[in-house]
Amino acid sequence: MKKFLTLLLFASAIVSAQTKEYTHSLSGIKKVRLETNTKTKITVGTTNSLILKNHKSSHNDCDNCDHKDDHDHESLEWTNGNHKDHEKTKKDKRKGLTAIYPGGKDNTNGFGFSVEKEGTVLIVRDLKSHFQRHGIQLELPKNMNISVDSGNLGSIEMKGFTSEVEANTNVGRITLKDVTGPITAHSSVGPINIEFSKVSQSSPITVSTSVSEIDVAIPSSTKANLELKTNGTVYTNFDIEIPTKKGMKNISGAKKITTAINSGGVKIKLKSSMGNIYLRKK
Repeated sequence: MKKFLTLLLFASAIVSAQTKEYTHSLSGIKKVRLETNTKTKITVGTTNSLILKNHKSSHNDCDNCDHKDDHDHESLEWTNGNHKDHEKTKKDKRKGLTAIYPGGKDNTNGFGFSVEKEGTVLIVRDLKSHFQRHGIQLELPKNMNISVDSGNLGSIEMKGFTSEVEANTNVGRITLKDVTGPITAHSSVGPINIEFSKVSQSSPITVSTSVSEIDVAIPSSTKANLELKTNGTVYTNFDIEIPTKKGMKNISGAKKITTAINSGGVKIKLKSSMGNIYLRKK
C-alpha cells in the first residue's frame, strides 16, 4: 500500500509539472518573437492567445538513458520522504520575492519568461538557461507571424502555420511541417526539414545551413524560380535538365543552379555550404 501511495504521489508531481502553463492575449499583435535556448515545439492553438507550457517529457526524451533508472529511483525515494515538506519550504522562501535572471525579470508568474510588447510585436524571452529548461511548448494562432531563435543548443519544431515564419538555430534541427510560408530558416550545424502544404507566392523563401543537409518537399504544381547552391549534391524529382541518379536528378559540385519550375513564380533559395540538398515533389 505504501509503495502504491508513493507511486501515486510521484505521478501527481509529474502531472502537475506538465500542466503548468502561461497564457497571454494576442489582441493587437501581428508577430510573436521567441528567444530561447532549448527544444521548442510550436503548434496551432484554438484561441487568440499565446500559451506557454513546459515540454512533456517521456522515457524516450532522456538525453542520458543509461542513468534514467537511477534518476527515477532517486525521485521515488525523495517522494516517499519529505518531498511535500521540501516543496513547501522552497515556496515559503520565495514568498514575496520575484525571480530575477541575467536576461531580465520574470513577469509570467514564475514560469521564467519575460514578455514585452513593442508596437505590434510580442517579444518572449526565455530567462532560464539550457540547464534549467528541458524544452517548451507553445500554442499560437495558425496565421500569426512567428520568429524563433533557439540559441546555441535548442531545436525548433513547428506544424500547421499559414503565416510568415523565421527560424534560427545553431546546432539544433529545424523541422517545419504543413506550412505555407514565406519561410526564412537558418541553422549553422543542424539539418533543416520543411514540408509545405502549399507555397505562398507573396515573398521569397530562403533556407540555409552551413554544414548540414536541407530537405524540402513542395506540391508538384508549385510555381517557383529556384536558386540551389551547395558543395554537396542536389537531388530532385522535379523536371530539371540535369543528369539522373537513382531515380532522382542530381548535380555535384559548387555551382549554383538557377532554374524555373511550372513556368516560374516565387523565389525559393536553398543553400548548404557542405550538405546535400533534397527538393521533393509532395
